[in-house]
Amino acid sequence: MSNFSFQELKEGEDFNPLALCSDTPFTQATFYGQWQKALGREVRRFVVSKSGKPVAFFQLIKYPLIAGKNYAYCPFGPVVKEYSPELLVTLKTELSKLAKSLNAVFIRLDFIPVPQKNLNLQKYFTKSLAATYHSAYFQPRVEWFLSLEPGKEELYQRMNNKHRYSIRLAERKGIVPEIITTDFEKHFARFYELMIETAKRDGFSLHPRAYYENVFKNLQNIPGSFLALAKYQNKILVADVIVVYGSTANYVYGSSSDELRTFGTSFTAQWAALQQAKKISCARYNFGGIAVPGVYSDWEGLTRFKKRFGGYEVHHSDFYDLVANPFWYWLYNLRKLLKKI
Repeated sequence: MSNFSFQELKEGEDFNPLALCSDTPFTQATFYGQWQKALGREVRRFVVSKSGKPVAFFQLIKYPLIAGKNYAYCPFGPVVKEYSPELLVTLKTELSKLAKSLNAVFIRLDFIPVPQKNLNLQKYFTKSLAATYHSAYFQPRVEWFLSLEPGKEELYQRMNNKHRYSIRLAERKGIVPEIITTDFEKHFARFYELMIETAKRDGFSLHPRAYYENVFKNLQNIPGSFLALAKYQNKILVADVIVVYGSTANYVYGSSSDELRTFGTSFTAQWAALQQAKKISCARYNFGGIAVPGVYSDWEGLTRFKKRFGGYEVHHSDFYDLVANPFWYWLYNLRKLLKKI
């Protein structure tokens, strides 16, 4: 008999993965689940306890597949206090039941923190095929972080000299940074215009407008979160959305105009964001995903932009799947392989 209890949480019940891991990504925050619900997705939250104390939290998001099938993904989760074979057996047993109730082909897990190397996760779950990693729905395997412990001048000097030049150039050209901490919704229309422009330029797809509207509507309820703008003659040319969760400031959305890009607009907005994050006592700044050869190889330009601010890589766990329908799981992997080829 297991020493662990597995419980689904109802709306409003305590869901606090930060209590188990101070570096929990914001994709396991309650507000992120609310964002997904705004897209019409089903979100379920769970806690695993031992002796009445939580040892794991996670939220699952349900995504559709063809022919009425679906799968569930746990973005940067479960968040685990301490791994053990018994806990993994409990997760496997309970997730198998959950997959059936969801009619899910598989449930994809994304463990936080990264499990110790001597813990053979493939004994309990199926290691995901690398060809399935590249998806707008899945979180990146490597992210770029910057410690905010050094002083402002040291942060500036640690930057690549090209970035420092771009920041100085923006100042000479009259580009003015601005931090917005209230009344986010009044800036939404311009942000979305810039998002459309950015998506066309960089070749990525956008969520529906209503999704971003919901983010802006609720940003006020996420303490410390802010917008970092770059303006020229009072016209917004860059609008970056920074979400604070725990002690981490996360660069979630970046939108920019083609107009005056050579004036260093994006660089000055990021430099302002770093200073604001430090001002509100964040310990680190998360620039988000960076290129990984063979998986996210089309992110080279964005990766250079992020890395030149200084910092370090954070590698996340491989994906592991709880497979509930082997035939449909095989079809899913085959489709991903063919698409990659």
